Amino acid sequence: MKIFSAEQIKQIDEFTIANEPIASIDLMERAAMACLKRIMKLTSLEDELLVFCGKGNNGGDGFAIARLLLERGFNCNVFVINYTDTFSIDAGINYNKLKETFGTKISEINSLEDLKEKITHKNYVVIDALLGTGVNKTIDGLLKETVSFINANFNRIISIDIPSGLFPDESSKGNEIIIHSSLTLTFQFPKLAFLFAENKNYVPEFEVLDIGLSPQAMNAQFTNFYYLTKRDVVSFLKPRNKFSHKGDFGHALLLAGSKGKSGAALISAKACLRSGAGLLTVHSNKSTTDALLQYLPEAMSVEDTNEEFISEIDKPENYDAIGFGPGVGTQEETQIVLKKLLQYYTGKLIIDADGLNILSENKTWMEFLPAETILTPHPKEFERLAGKHDNDFEKIKTLKHLSLKHNCIFLLKGAHSTVAFPDGSVFFNSSGNAGLAKGGSGDALTGIILGLLSRGYSAPKATLMGMFIHGYSADLSIKKKSIESILISDVIDQLPKAFKKLEG
Repeated sequence: MKIFSAEQIKQIDEFTIANEPIASIDLMERAAMACLKRIMKLTSLEDELLVFCGKGNNGGDGFAIARLLLERGFNCNVFVINYTDTFSIDAGINYNKLKETFGTKISEINSLEDLKEKITHKNYVVIDALLGTGVNKTIDGLLKETVSFINANFNRIISIDIPSGLFPDESSKGNEIIIHSSLTLTFQFPKLAFLFAENKNYVPEFEVLDIGLSPQAMNAQFTNFYYLTKRDVVSFLKPRNKFSHKGDFGHALLLAGSKGKSGAALISAKACLRSGAGLLTVHSNKSTTDALLQYLPEAMSVEDTNEEFISEIDKPENYDAIGFGPGVGTQEETQIVLKKLLQYYTGKLIIDADGLNILSENKTWMEFLPAETILTPHPKEFERLAGKHDNDFEKIKTLKHLSLKHNCIFLLKGAHSTVAFPDGSVFFNSSGNAGLAKGGSGDALTGIILGLLSRGYSAPKATLMGMFIHGYSADLSIKKKSIESILISDVIDQLPKAFKKLEG
């Protein structure tokens, strides 16, 4: 799914109106109907709903939603925030439609005192239709007072298309006058700002509603930003031929683990084999390879001559894909192993965890990365590699720059993990949950991607698939277990189910 700027969305709207064809007021009605269906499932006839409407098209959406709710018997009142004298054309039409039938449900708000007089308790469900995606400066005056009042007094807030006051295409840091939504119902595409941790207080959750914008217009618009969905991943899948054998699915080498960190290797190894690798060899220290024999007999192992950490590598060219980093430590000998890999190995390579920490201490080694090497930092590891950033938008610019500069693939882990490719494209993940915020999650991700690389997928597809499947397995895990209590071993145990569902 493409992610567009506010200006591009405006152009897509205009194309849809001109070429479907459909009147703009009817397209607004279609959007309102999509919102209505979702709001009816989220609320009940016993709830008291307050719809806060501005005077632009976002307010027009709000007027239409309120009318549709009232027609269906919902207890709904509308506050018109008079921060300006004029309505947009379609907002004015929908305001008059609402007023004709449900005029007593409308309150004109000209001051904060007007608002305070109308509020009798704090248990309302608020629908935020004050401002849309056209906001490009911090709001002030009556709008500012209204937003601050809503945030201070209500907990259940549904924003229409975007939380009022949030900048869709640039950082809102320093701009604190933004609705703190509980849920945002956004039209057709997620907005870029929704996908960044800096906006977690404003967009903790969002849902994309299809309002029937023109596919032709969407296809014609160029963007570097994409939202990775289940449908995308399903299209990547390669079925196994019944005449295939283990050699057809590659031989992966995992360099992982050290004294006290054997768990990282075990987690990654199991995830690798659960993700399709034909053969897996784990190179590690003695305590890790001993544990592997008991934990995962399907894996082969090579015991390092050093009993505490990895100090050597033998014939890396024999492997179809190599994973380096989970739990290996940063000893000098281990660093030399990574350096040799970078200098002499030309196959598929993924580097994580301590491998990234080694690179951050030896940044010149980035110049030797084999083409399409996959790097999977969490935010702190990326900070060590690339420095601090003022906001998440700047961080993504750096991510894109480093991917292009070093011809590598970056997977920056987070709530919406982000993949940057050397061609400038950036993909945000749609799967996963906060249950993954535990030790071992990154090790499992490395294993999944390594398995897919060995299985024969290209580095770009293996990265995107691995990222999604990792999160998708976590989503399956919390269907029967608490998000608080799931372990990464629970997530790995869901990998077979995740693949089965993707295979259909």
